[in-house]
Parts: sequence; structure tokens; C-alpha cells
Amino acid sequence: MGAAQFCIDQAVAYANQRVTFGKRLSERQAIQWPLVELATEAELVRTLIRKTAAEMDDLAARGEPAVTIGHKVSMCNYRGNRLVCDAADQAMQVHGGMGYSRHLPFEHIYRHHRRYRITEGSEEIQMRRVAGQLFGFLK
Repeated sequence: MGAAQFCIDQAVAYANQRVTFGKRLSERQAIQWPLVELATEAELVRTLIRKTAAEMDDLAARGEPAVTIGHKVSMCNYRGNRLVCDAADQAMQVHGGMGYSRHLPFEHIYRHHRRYRITEGSEEIQMRRVAGQLFGFLK
């Protein structure tokens, strides 16, 4: 979440300062709307993470295994990693050529977090775990 929020915040700040054709980038809907969607998704994922963490704490306090909410951890994992990749991609887009260069952190953030969409259990594996709970395959 931190990396995703960083990318969103940096893109918004840059859009507010960068002027093209006499207007700030932030005045253009083509810049606003993707960042609004990312900011909304960030709030949703942040809430899911906090709710899941609170449930894990409750289970731990009762001495119960957290495996019973593993599907929710999987939801956090795949949505969070997808969010940070989308946010880094949009930050690169807003920053233009500099966004893709190694002078700014976005390409590194994208590469680093894109890896987690594969190595920490691919999105498909995470989604399979959620499906198992949703459809009753996991007992």
C-alpha cells in the first residue's frame, strides 16, 4: 500500500505543478480520472488490509489459527500487488519520459512489485484460494 500511495501522491503533485499548453496537467480529465480511480482503489484495498489484519489479531487473541481467513490474505495480496503496479504505471505515464527513466523511482517500483504478482503465489493461485473459499472447495 505504501508504494502504491507514494506513486499516486507523486503523480498528483507532479500533475499540479507541470504546465503544458498553458494549463496544469491536473486540470485535464485524462490525467484526473485515472488518478481518481487509483486513489479510490487504494482506499478500498487499505480498508481490506486493515479489516483482515484486525481479524487476524482477533484470531490470535483467541488462540485460533489464522488459516481460516487465508482467502482474505490472498485478496489483500493480489489486489495490493496489482494496485501498486497500476499506480506505478500511471505515475510513469503522468511524468512522461522522466517517469520511465531511472532518475525517478517508478520503473523500479513497477519492476519490484510486478515480481510479487508471480513469486508470492501468482494472482491465479491467490484467486484460486479465494474461489476455494467462495465456492466451498476448501474445507
